[in-house]
Amino acid sequence: MSARKGFTLVELLVAIAIFAVLSALGWKVFDYLSKVKDRNAMHEANLEQLQESYQQILRDTLQAVPLAANVKGQQQPALVLQSGRFNYSKTGVTDPLQQGISPNERVEYQYRADEKKVYRLKYRNLHQTGHDQPESSVLLDQVDAFEIVVLNPQTLNSWPENPINPNQTEQLRLLPKGVKINLTVRDVQYEWVFSLLQTDFLNKNNQGSRLAE
Repeated sequence: MSARKGFTLVELLVAIAIFAVLSALGWKVFDYLSKVKDRNAMHEANLEQLQESYQQILRDTLQAVPLAANVKGQQQPALVLQSGRFNYSKTGVTDPLQQGISPNERVEYQYRADEKKVYRLKYRNLHQTGHDQPESSVLLDQVDAFEIVVLNPQTLNSWPENPINPNQTEQLRLLPKGVKINLTVRDVQYEWVFSLLQTDFLNKNNQGSRLAE
């Protein structure tokens, strides 16, 4: 009779040890790949939000118009940058149902450091009673720092550049050449620059004035 062959206790212990090591390595690789996948997904979501926010501000600034607003009977310049508050007049509102909706509105970007969020506020009318509630939406979150300056072409921390005389309507209609936004999102710094184009709007107004004459 032939002797039975089998694993010795030492061989079993060695096999178990090798299996345990391979299992541990396999788990570490899986865990690493899972974390990389999660980071990539988060990075893509952050990038998508940044792109959407940039495009939203770009659309707004391209539609900026030199129109003064009226808030509680007080004339407001076409663009205001004072003490961190930034708002301006824009056009481009459509009225497909012909309900008499004004093509012009007022938008404001508001940074709330305690929430680390940037909000976009939209007033449907340039003329406000003070009780008007704006439409509010989150433009960006996880924002560590947010600063807006205007370019004319020099960098200015406030606008209008000079004190406004309410009786001089031309001063109320002045717009700077551009806007620059410095922001930090999730420890990454960005600089966005937007031009304020007024050519089309001014040309249409000038043509309208000539036709009226």
